Amino acid sequence: MEETSSKEFTQTTHFEEMPGSNCTQAIEFSLAGFTKDPATQVTLFLLFLLTYLVTILGNLGMIALIRASPLLHSPMYYFLSNLAFVNLCTSTIITPRMLLGVLLGKKGMSYAGCMAQVFTIGLFLITECFLLATMAYDRYVAVCHPLLYPLVMSPERCSRLVAGSYLLGLANGVGQTLGMSSLSFCSSSTINLFFCDISLLISLSTSDTTLSLVILRTASCLLGVPTILVVLVSYVAIILTILNISPAQGKHKAFSTCASHLTTVSAFYGALIFMYLVPRSDSSRGVDKWAAVLYTVVTPMLNPLIYSLRNQEVKEAWKRLRKITCARMAAEGNGTPSAHFVLLGFSELGNVQVALFVLFLVMYVITVLGNVGLLLLIRLLAQLHTPMYFFLSSLSLLDLCYSSCITPRLLRDLLAEDKAISHAACLAQFCFYVAFATTECYLLAAMAYDRYVAICQPLLYPLSMSPRICVLLVAGSCLAGVTNAALHTGLALRLSFCGPNAIDHFYCEAPPLFALSCTDPAPNELAMFLMAGFNLAATILAILVSYASILAAVLGAPSAAGTRKAFSTCASHLAAVLLFYGSLLSMYSRRSSRSSRLQDKVASVFYTMVTPMLNPFIYSLRNQDVKAGLWRLIGSKHSAGK
Repeated sequence: MEETSSKEFTQTTHFEEMPGSNCTQAIEFSLAGFTKDPATQVTLFLLFLLTYLVTILGNLGMIALIRASPLLHSPMYYFLSNLAFVNLCTSTIITPRMLLGVLLGKKGMSYAGCMAQVFTIGLFLITECFLLATMAYDRYVAVCHPLLYPLVMSPERCSRLVAGSYLLGLANGVGQTLGMSSLSFCSSSTINLFFCDISLLISLSTSDTTLSLVILRTASCLLGVPTILVVLVSYVAIILTILNISPAQGKHKAFSTCASHLTTVSAFYGALIFMYLVPRSDSSRGVDKWAAVLYTVVTPMLNPLIYSLRNQEVKEAWKRLRKITCARMAAEGNGTPSAHFVLLGFSELGNVQVALFVLFLVMYVITVLGNVGLLLLIRLLAQLHTPMYFFLSSLSLLDLCYSSCITPRLLRDLLAEDKAISHAACLAQFCFYVAFATTECYLLAAMAYDRYVAICQPLLYPLSMSPRICVLLVAGSCLAGVTNAALHTGLALRLSFCGPNAIDHFYCEAPPLFALSCTDPAPNELAMFLMAGFNLAATILAILVSYASILAAVLGAPSAAGTRKAFSTCASHLAAVLLFYGSLLSMYSRRSSRSSRLQDKVASVFYTMVTPMLNPFIYSLRNQDVKAGLWRLIGSKHSAGK
């Protein structure tokens, strides 16, 4: 089953004749994918994209924090900054290529590209092994020989240890690449993984693999095993020392300094040992992909979080850096820096807030039940496994996320006296709602295009709206949302807030947030005006062109029944489009919304709560396929119960 699945996910392989040989040398390899299901592909793409973004932000943030904070200028954090750099490189040489394969279906990788990946993976993998061993030795000296620590872990010795780690990694990368370059690939060139793994490449070769195996095993024994031994010996000595410490507080402090590193070592080496040393049958080789995901994608993402969430010094350095930055901003703006904001919401309505709480709570419950129900219905009914309902399920998931990033906070603020929200939480909410709103715009445009192809070019519909095209349209919509959110959030980070901190809205919306800034918000307002204008214009134009073509095709249809059927398939989508874009245009049709705040709030309620609640009903009550499928599902359950 696994072999068949991997063959379905590979592209045609290219070959070239080898001089003086009866076989052909592969010049392109095919990397097997994870799954063929379009919905699962979209989920994996979004998951890996989010993981990669967190990896970049986390590791770059850790490097910047260590660089900026004098509190972290110590050997431990010097090693940690190098580990963050290595994690960033490891993830970058694998994850973008994997995302491209999931998004565009391009599984092919050139021979040169594959060898380059073998070299870089070999370099950074061994470098990380030695860095982790060095960090274990650093903890051993700090815990077991604290008086000798400044002498043993001097800046010169730390630099040599790090340089030695990179040199050994470089030697490993060069050795493995030279060993692989001597191999020929004359038969299958399908790599059942998402990157060029050296062990799988050796198994595909039809030439003598003795040299490559010797290099691989020698590198594993001389480079991999010693690092594990150093880690084990260091922690055995640390544990023995900690057990002899009499105060419980001292034991806790000693353990806490090692817990982060030990967690990282366990995740990294655990995945490596499981993938390369645990024997298993060919039928279970699919597990290798997820083990590889753990040490190439997940571990680089988790390391900054592990070292920041469990490390008091990192958290203290972050707090001090924020205070210094805020004080500097206050000095520039002649005001007091704001560490938090206050969401005024509907506080001007007084006692009506209780009634609003009940109303919005009912709306949110209906939103969750309606969208989750529609997702399950589309998933369970085979007749709804079509492009139109694939887009609809994506829209339901998006509406669920969109409403959930705003409504629960609003419900809390309607009953609480303290309506404060931290600066970080406010920016996070701002980022998410921009991402979801932009994604929904493009997703609605994609659904309009789907209806255009279905009505105007029905014979080409299976080809034009193939599973791969559908995945591309949804993934492209999500990518547009993430890009727009990253742009606006990045610009928002440049703002300083040192005056009033009351946001006259029920969530962190851009215009009222910009109005509080004591730095010039003109670049932010211009970017919002231009990007909102472009996104709205592009998606509205796509929808208008699609429906103009549909209207022309419908009016030209000779059959009245055909006309009604064509209109009925578009009515639900058209209603959702009018509701969503109507409220958006009323909010963003001008550059600034510093007046008519109540109108802005009402418009925001429509596109953040009302639209996500109504969409499942619009698409189910006016859709014969959904109603027929629902009754069929109820009937089958009733029959099974009897």
